[in-house]
Amino acid sequence: MKRYACIINVLLITLTLPYLANADLKERVTKVLAITNPGLSVESVTDSPIEGVKEIQLSNGEFLYAPRGSDHLFSGRLLAFQEDTMVDLTEDRVRQERARMFSELDPATMITFPANGNQVREIYVFTDTSCGYCRNFHKNIAEFNERGVTVHYLALPRSGLTAPVADTMARIWCSEDQHAAITEVKAGSPLTQKVMPCRAPIAEHYTMAQSIGVRGTPSVYDQDGRSLGGYMTPDQVLAGTLN
Repeated sequence: MKRYACIINVLLITLTLPYLANADLKERVTKVLAITNPGLSVESVTDSPIEGVKEIQLSNGEFLYAPRGSDHLFSGRLLAFQEDTMVDLTEDRVRQERARMFSELDPATMITFPANGNQVREIYVFTDTSCGYCRNFHKNIAEFNERGVTVHYLALPRSGLTAPVADTMARIWCSEDQHAAITEVKAGSPLTQKVMPCRAPIAEHYTMAQSIGVRGTPSVYDQDGRSLGGYMTPDQVLAGTLN
C-alpha cells in the first residue's frame, strides 16, 4: 500500500479553498475528514516552505498541502533543489516532529539499555516482543551497549492494544526488573520477574507510533528523528545505514 493511500479519498473531493485563515482551513479539512476518513484528524495548519502554500499535518503523521486560492488539496513530498541535488522538505518536517516527540518523552516510560562508557549514538526502537526481528535485534543488545550505543525501547504491539502481546508488554513495563523481563521474553522464555502495580505506557507509545507513521517493528530512529531502518546490526546503526 502506498504511503498516502489512507487519505486518497480526501483528494477525490473538490474543496473550494480560497485563502483561508489557519483556523478556518483546519475546520474545513476536519469536516471533510469526518466524511472520508473518520479515523483521522487535523493536528495543525501552518505555512509550508513554499510561499502561499499551507501545510496541514494529520494525526497519522502525514501531510496535505493547500495552495492559496486553489480548489484542491494535494498530498506528496515537497522537494527543493539544492545545488546539484534535491532536498525532501516533507521528510525534514517529519523528522523534526519525531525529534520533538522523542525529546519530550519521559525517560521513565522507556526501557533503556545505556551505553557502556562513552556514548557515541542514541537510538529509539519501537519493539514488539512477538516480533522475530525484534528478538534478533535484542540478541545484540550487549554489543550495542559495549560499542557506545544507548537503546531506548518503546512498546508497539503490532496486533493492537487488545491483543495478548499488549498485555505481555504491559507486564514487562511494570516488572521490578524491566531489563531482565524484556530479555527473557524476547528469548522465548516465560516472564518470571515480579510485576509491580503500575500504569504501563503501552497505549501512549502505540499512539505515538501511529502519529509519526511507524509501519512495523522493529523501527529504529536516532535522536534527531531520522529513520535508520528496521532490523539493524550494531555496525549498521553506527554507520547510519539501512540493512
